[in-house]
Amino acid sequence: LDRAIKPSEAGALQLVEHNGQMTLADQFGNPVQLRGMSTHGLQWFGEIVNDNAFAALSNDWGSNMIRLALYVGENGYATNPDLIEKVYKGIDLAIEHDMYVIVDWHVHAPGDPRAEIYSGAAEFFEKIAAKYPNNPHIIYELANEPSSNSNGGPGITNDEAGWEAVKEYAQPLVDMLRNSGNADDNIILVGSPNWSQRPDLAADNPIDDHHTMYAVHFYTGTHAASSESYPEGTPSSERSNVMSNARYALENGVAVFATEWGTSQADGNNGPYLDEANVWLNFLNENNISWANWSLTNKNETSGAFTPFEMGKSDATNLDPGDDQVWSMEELSVSGEYVRSRILGIPYEPIDRTASEGFTEIIWDFNDGTTQGFGLNADSPVQEISVTNENNTLQLSGLNASNDLSEGNYWANLRLSANETTARPDIFGAEEITMDVLVSEPTTISIAAIPQSANHGWINPRHAVIVTPDQFELQGGSDLYKAIVSISREASPALEAITTDADDSVMSNIIFFIGTENADVIQLDNIAVSGNRAAVEAPIVHADLGTPTLPSDFENGTRQGWTWHGGSGVKTELTIQEANGSNALTWEYAYPEVKRSDYWASAPRIMLGGIEATRGEFNYLAYDLYIDPIRATEGSIRINFAMAPPAHGFWAQSSEVFEIDLPSLEEATQTADGLYHFEVVFDMNKISPVIASDTILRDMEFIIVDGQSDFAGRMYLDNVRFTNFDEGEVPVVEEPEVEEPVTEEPVVEGPEAEEPVTEEPVVEGPEVEEPVTEEPVVEGPEVVEEPVVEGPEVEEPVTEEPVVEGPEVEEPVTEEPVVEGPEVVEEEEAIAPTPGKEKGKEKVKEDKVKDEKTPAPAKGEKAKDEKKKGEEEGQVLPNTATNVFNFLLIGALLLAAGAVMVFVRKRRAV
Repeated sequence: LDRAIKPSEAGALQLVEHNGQMTLADQFGNPVQLRGMSTHGLQWFGEIVNDNAFAALSNDWGSNMIRLALYVGENGYATNPDLIEKVYKGIDLAIEHDMYVIVDWHVHAPGDPRAEIYSGAAEFFEKIAAKYPNNPHIIYELANEPSSNSNGGPGITNDEAGWEAVKEYAQPLVDMLRNSGNADDNIILVGSPNWSQRPDLAADNPIDDHHTMYAVHFYTGTHAASSESYPEGTPSSERSNVMSNARYALENGVAVFATEWGTSQADGNNGPYLDEANVWLNFLNENNISWANWSLTNKNETSGAFTPFEMGKSDATNLDPGDDQVWSMEELSVSGEYVRSRILGIPYEPIDRTASEGFTEIIWDFNDGTTQGFGLNADSPVQEISVTNENNTLQLSGLNASNDLSEGNYWANLRLSANETTARPDIFGAEEITMDVLVSEPTTISIAAIPQSANHGWINPRHAVIVTPDQFELQGGSDLYKAIVSISREASPALEAITTDADDSVMSNIIFFIGTENADVIQLDNIAVSGNRAAVEAPIVHADLGTPTLPSDFENGTRQGWTWHGGSGVKTELTIQEANGSNALTWEYAYPEVKRSDYWASAPRIMLGGIEATRGEFNYLAYDLYIDPIRATEGSIRINFAMAPPAHGFWAQSSEVFEIDLPSLEEATQTADGLYHFEVVFDMNKISPVIASDTILRDMEFIIVDGQSDFAGRMYLDNVRFTNFDEGEVPVVEEPEVEEPVTEEPVVEGPEAEEPVTEEPVVEGPEVEEPVTEEPVVEGPEVVEEPVVEGPEVEEPVTEEPVVEGPEVEEPVTEEPVVEGPEVVEEEEAIAPTPGKEKGKEKVKEDKVKDEKTPAPAKGEKAKDEKKKGEEEGQVLPNTATNVFNFLLIGALLLAAGAVMVFVRKRRAV
């Protein structure tokens, strides 16, 4: 392809008819294709918005466009409107670096763009247009992916009614932008039903506008190509192929823009499917369809453009490439390297990504008391040489006759060869030959080498290697001096030939040319090769996967369906071992020392797939967790719980986080086999969205997040089950303090924020003696209420109790059972970051539900305001206990006075 034409040349974009199709054109009416990248969610990977990155994309990648993905839900713009500043900065950088910029109102969860959470669309686009009036660089994308996703709100149907819903939302926005006078001719993009896979529906009923295009999204591992459109009259219900839908749209008079596509499957993982990508890109190129690849992230998913963190394998690429404004090929993922070449329009020539490791292999050490096959070469010009083993070294005597020390004229010196050796080392990848040279006095020595193999015979050295007296060091406990001779590939072309020939890399012989200045006797030892070669990874052997089973007790010796999530930062061996007298699923891992802002990226994510479970009448999900630490002195481990219910857009997450404080680990219960034991419990009624008793649940997973810890060790998982607890047995899992009914005193002492009990002024020791049915001690962890995904839902638990006054405090207080260790910690900011969208999309039906992962947002100022309000209300409450005392005292006095009066009257009557 030709290079992508930049805005400085193409100017204001327009739609024109070309070869019978509507297409994007430059200011002169010439077809123009935009090629570039999409960011990931700016609320998660906003670091990409920096000058060095945009310069790299424009100059090194040749991009003429970038897409700014502004999520609205999922802790995006709706809950954090300050993200508009990130959009402004991205627009400014795109203009500065000569790129068009798509401002993407990222409709994703929920899937109906008319949902309440998207009500700020008009105001948002009005602000952008007003700040950049009629700026030709800006392209407005009004709705990323309308869909049936009902996570956090309603979805739309995959049919004409679904498109009508999108049009009902989009047409007023288009009219507003045109009528504002600030976006008269800017290109506008509109998504379509079924995650923008239905531009055909838009073609049947287009928006009334002269410069509106329609988005098509695809993932090359999921959405098959097609060379055909549909026969005339094909009902929309039978139009199911995404490429054919795009062809249909073009044939029926509308322009198409691939505003998001990936090299993976639709969930962001597996692949990359580059052959399929070639077919898709050829289709786009042939039809002048512009495209943006998903995405500029170092998240651990195939579709990410940068190298992710993987324990023991790679560190995450910095989204700021540095002052040189270039990411190296090693910093790009395979997908990123491929897409960069396709943006540039050059052939894709992948780098060698074979994992390598340094190695040194000693071939001859002479420790067996022999010469190990070395002797005088028959063609040696110096023949009066003795070759023996002396003190487990190879000793050469008579070298006074071998004294040519020039680099190039080594031919006059002794030739020593290993003709009789039985060693047959494979030296593929070796970069140098090394040996120890020992002498009685420092001197100058010259050595050249010709290694040989079956097909690589005699190749002359380029030069000898010279060691000088200053390189020798006296050996402790000996009267000998030692220097190390290193012969490189450059000095020995024969070494280069053998070590780079994968088919003939076994060395069968070696010839040395040796000269000395004034040493008659020298000794050689530890003749070795060293370099880099493909790392031989120890195979990861998991226990048998078995049949997905819930409850999971692992007693049949299989994993019962549990495996690593595709985006897990840890993928070590999953085995079945005994813990506390029972089979358990176990793995070993360590958190990285250098912490990332995206803590989920380094987290083990253990998942039970292949099930369709329901919670039934159970209110809790619980399991036993055992920890065997190697190192655990700092920070915490934070366990999140999520699942993929199809009815809720394939993502639902608990608002709770189970936290294990590592400095307090010794306080936890220990088993007979020395493991730390925790009963992990999640309240199924605290899942967002709400999980009904008959909601189908898939892909249940635990995300074990690094809370700035130094943890390294082994974990055991056992007895995963839905359950109920009898009254008085439920582990304390309280709401954050701001969510409690505001009837408690301002100061709550002690480790637990108990229920808002109106206590007596002074209640000493006996209060814990109240009729409380204690739960067996579950020590150590803290149950931390995680902020709920969608802002308004954090108010859900606030059902205020009426203020309890007066004598009612005398009644027995039925408190939650005291469970030692767990503690309700109110978080002003969520520790667990939001690592971005998991593309949890239906693969069979080509439905797409992205962003499988939506960690909960921080409560922010809203929570603080609630807390302040609660404290203010608490300050105006009477001192309940004091009032009770006063009331009783006055009552007693009145009763006493009444009794006296009755007695006096009776006496008078008598």
